Amino acid sequence: MRKRTKTHRRGKGRSASKNLPVVPIILAAGKSLRLGFPQALAQFEGRSALDIAVENCTGLSRPIVVLGDSATKVRAAVPEGARVVVHSRWRTGQLSSLRAALRRIPRHAAFMLYPVDFPLLTPLMIRSLVAGFRQKRPDQTIVLPVFRGRSGHPVIFSPAVRRELAIAHSAREVVEKYPRRVKLVPLRTSAIWQDFDILASYRQLCRVYRRGLN
Repeated sequence: MRKRTKTHRRGKGRSASKNLPVVPIILAAGKSLRLGFPQALAQFEGRSALDIAVENCTGLSRPIVVLGDSATKVRAAVPEGARVVVHSRWRTGQLSSLRAALRRIPRHAAFMLYPVDFPLLTPLMIRSLVAGFRQKRPDQTIVLPVFRGRSGHPVIFSPAVRRELAIAHSAREVVEKYPRRVKLVPLRTSAIWQDFDILASYRQLCRVYRRGLN
């Protein structure tokens, strides 16, 4: 009887993950001092980094875009269908931007932490990560993409992690706290850790993005 109960609980937990909505939180609030313009507006063959991120999340719950520095300028470029949160305390860091978005998300929903400066990500990569989340064990509450032993972004969190994020110093602290609850989803691409914050890295990613279209 005990064995049946345990099996039943596993099935129930896995089923719950399959039905949970996943809300993308696209972080675009930081100041790009070394880049010279907002990362969200960086152009890749006629598409902004923000356009790419929002389009990659097609099929998930309506994305939330968190703005801070240059909010008025970036807001004008937010794709239709995305919600906007203007975070006045964006200078306090990425985690505070995440918390600002979480106030707009139902407590039962899972959420995806998606920094805007990962332009080489694609819809297929996001779908693969979400599929990994849907198939996770009940005790796994965080899902990370990994390539060649190195994890990256985006990251999906179960609702159970919200309370920890409310008191943590960083999202990384929460991710690394209990390794056994983290599920790694292998993706065959370095796009998960290729971001940009200076002109040199931006130009490099522009070249890689262009090659990917040809």
